[in-house]
Amino acid sequence: MGQRTNFYYYAEWVMSHHRYGLLMLLLILLSFTQSQAIAAVLGLLFMAELGLRAALMRYKRKTNPYKSSLNLKLDVLFLFFDTLALLSLLATAFDLQMMLGEEGAAARFLRALYLLRALRLFRYIDMQSLMFSPGYGMFISLVVMLSFFVEGQLLWGIIVYFSVEVVIRFVLLRNMTFSTRRERMVEWGFWGIDLLATVVMVPGLTSIPYGNALRAIRLVRLFRPWMVILRNLGKVFREGDYSQEIILVVLLLAMLSISGGVVGHFTMSGFDFSQDGVLSAVDENLFVQIWFAFRTLMAAGNLVSDPLGDDNLALFSVFSVVLGMFILAFFIGIGSSIISGLMAKLRNEKLMIANHLVMIGWNSASPFIIEKLKQLSDQRFARLKLVFLGETKKRPDELESWVTFRWGDTEDAESMQRVNLGSARQALVCTDETLNAAEELSQNLFSLMAIRQVNPDIPVSYTVMGMVQPRLQSYNHMLQVGWDKAGYYNKPTVLISEPDMRANLIRNVLVYQDVDQVLSRLMIPEREDESAMHVVEWDGRIVRQSGTWFFVDGTHTISVREMMLRCFEQGVILVAVADAGLQVHPLSSLQAEVQVTSVQGIAVDHATLYGEFEYCLQMGEVERAPAGGEEPMPVVLQQKRDLQLLAVGWIGALPLMLKRLLDSFDVIHVTLLDDMSRKEQVDMSDYVQRRLGEMEGALKRVTVDIRRWNFSDMEALREHVQRADKVVVSRPAHVVKKPHAMVASVLSHTFSLAEEEACRPEMFAIVDTRNQARMLQNELDRFPIEMDVNVVVPMEFYGIYAAHTSYLMYASTTPQVYDMHRSLRYLLDSLMSSDVGEGVPLALDVLPCRSYERDMDAAGLFASLLQQDLIWIGFRIDSAIVAGAMKPNMVMRLFPRRHEFQCLRQLEIMINPMGNPQSLKVWRDHQDHIVELIVIRRC
Repeated sequence: MGQRTNFYYYAEWVMSHHRYGLLMLLLILLSFTQSQAIAAVLGLLFMAELGLRAALMRYKRKTNPYKSSLNLKLDVLFLFFDTLALLSLLATAFDLQMMLGEEGAAARFLRALYLLRALRLFRYIDMQSLMFSPGYGMFISLVVMLSFFVEGQLLWGIIVYFSVEVVIRFVLLRNMTFSTRRERMVEWGFWGIDLLATVVMVPGLTSIPYGNALRAIRLVRLFRPWMVILRNLGKVFREGDYSQEIILVVLLLAMLSISGGVVGHFTMSGFDFSQDGVLSAVDENLFVQIWFAFRTLMAAGNLVSDPLGDDNLALFSVFSVVLGMFILAFFIGIGSSIISGLMAKLRNEKLMIANHLVMIGWNSASPFIIEKLKQLSDQRFARLKLVFLGETKKRPDELESWVTFRWGDTEDAESMQRVNLGSARQALVCTDETLNAAEELSQNLFSLMAIRQVNPDIPVSYTVMGMVQPRLQSYNHMLQVGWDKAGYYNKPTVLISEPDMRANLIRNVLVYQDVDQVLSRLMIPEREDESAMHVVEWDGRIVRQSGTWFFVDGTHTISVREMMLRCFEQGVILVAVADAGLQVHPLSSLQAEVQVTSVQGIAVDHATLYGEFEYCLQMGEVERAPAGGEEPMPVVLQQKRDLQLLAVGWIGALPLMLKRLLDSFDVIHVTLLDDMSRKEQVDMSDYVQRRLGEMEGALKRVTVDIRRWNFSDMEALREHVQRADKVVVSRPAHVVKKPHAMVASVLSHTFSLAEEEACRPEMFAIVDTRNQARMLQNELDRFPIEMDVNVVVPMEFYGIYAAHTSYLMYASTTPQVYDMHRSLRYLLDSLMSSDVGEGVPLALDVLPCRSYERDMDAAGLFASLLQQDLIWIGFRIDSAIVAGAMKPNMVMRLFPRRHEFQCLRQLEIMINPMGNPQSLKVWRDHQDHIVELIVIRRC
């Protein structure tokens, strides 16, 4: 990584960290002292920070999605606030108030300016989420009422706060999507009222007629939360049918009060019923006596001080206490039920939120998706707001606390409005895995119609537990609407098939065992400072001159290979470019001239990719040492073309996986062992043969032997392990309690059989969760074993891909940015798919370097591999070097935000050797531990 980009990257790392925010809050509070020395020191510190933030903003604003996002506008606004706060601090540092005196308009202005240093606080408060909460409206109402009674600096403080709030709301409303015109008019109407009320608060404008009345107009905002409460209270009354119970208790209380008054009239003569301390004619009035009985029942308490004085009074008092407590308990019970129902309604009330991501429905991939969305949000400093709409009132156990929860019918437009889908930026639908193919198709189609009714233009992604091919040959995709002839539903919609992803993943893992971990890193690296695949806009061309390809932008011309080498030395690996038609062109194997619209490469973030690309493009001529003599270069090993595969347990999408394996193998023999009935065995065999028959020539190249096995007769595995090249162990088809335990049991016995038979098949264990995989990896890591076992979590990988795709759609603030992100998705799809007829014909592969000469030069190696049309993107080391080499630097120790890899194999993989100081240190100091070079090659 270049020094400039490295500096900007870690500067944003520090200034976006919560520890830095707390430090700034303390310094801001310290700045309210009147000390000139403190003000001068803080002024210098804040001036340096202000300059750094301005430079960082200029550096980032060249790239999308930041260039077209709301974050840029808010950063400009906060930069303006910081400037005002700095001027306020400098006024104290130069003691301007002493120069101007204690009285006069200038002195009063300085006292108001003194408060402006509090403007820096707003950078560290999430006003975007706070402003639209019901509690915030009540808080503002209290502040408005307080403004009628305060004066001086406290009044100026309220004015400053309201002014800042009005400006921030203006920026937010300008960048907000409203579901209806009425909603837009209401929000802008409230903003206009708040602006008017804030203006008339200024002390110099108190002479305006009806100024106080105009200020009080802002209390209209209080109607919104109270209208919500009253509306839901009415619903609770109607649904609970509490009117009969209340009427019954009121009538009972009236009857008892009247009866008590009449009885007291005849039995308690001479008693002070009016409780005024005087016996008079009023105490003989029957209505007063009835009122006394009512008060006694409602305020239940014993009235007798001397139990021997009046037997009738004692009896009446005891009776009224018991009966009154009963009536009060009845009222309390009804009230408690009403309040409980009201709170349940309010917890499911429509959200006042905007620019958020909505997740609809729940399946087994949802926990992985939420976890990875949080990682992406943290890495890109985006403060993602995620709202989940479930079908039941019960919050899913795996739903993290930072996610807002609502429930309702996931196919109903009214429920979509409950999560304010009309103001959301992206919708992610998680299809229930218990549905059959027909139910899945129909429910997904109906949910799409409900979503488009609420928000016609919102990007939608579907995680589908079945296949997503169109059901008619004339259809372009599965959810095409037959009666739509105007292109109403022709909006950004992505269908992500879990079986298709699983088949691709297992196929790729069988060819290159670490492909899942490398692809995961390229999409969402778990550690903050790791490189990933990014895309940035660039307007230029790639042309061919004298047999060499060149980048041309109108001013600069540089050969593609020289450009790739320069960027590699700066910590950026260029991979491909895309044109206006979203066709991706790999830079290692260009076929035609390209009008480039975007550049795709591996870097720590978007800004680094663009910054280093522009820097290398504008760099002058670079003198390079002549290449040395011919040295032996690592080459891609030719794989065995015949595959003997032993599959134990349920694989999932087996026919599809076998079809795609035929791209890498000539002949495949599969033995599948699973716990199934004889009928299921026959049905499975027929199904696999039928699906393979759909591919021309597949039945001649693939043989499938499906056998029944009970997962306990381990000796029966011996003959299969002996002749297998690869062994895949998964859970049984019929899910039992703790199926991952069966995977561990079969794996243990397979190890023993392989040692006894002196064979070394590649082993793959498939489990459901990362915790299961981590436990198994830790166990295998404890012992010195010679055979590699790759533990795969297909659902986790599926969740990573779904989260990455959905986040790119969420971050696409304009159609141009969405198309740019689509090209990145096409590139990643090509690295996962073996079908060279679709997308870009690229694949991940490794070059073994166990016997290769050490002291390798990274740039020379990259250039040499590029001559073979290979793009070197990383390497794998042995586990012995991890603990000592990957030490965090000073920034990471003081401002930790780095997550460690959950998969142990990730600790052995380094992506982008020049991308961060840790991987560069490993490359320079520990080359003897490198066992594989990771490359991207043409299929």
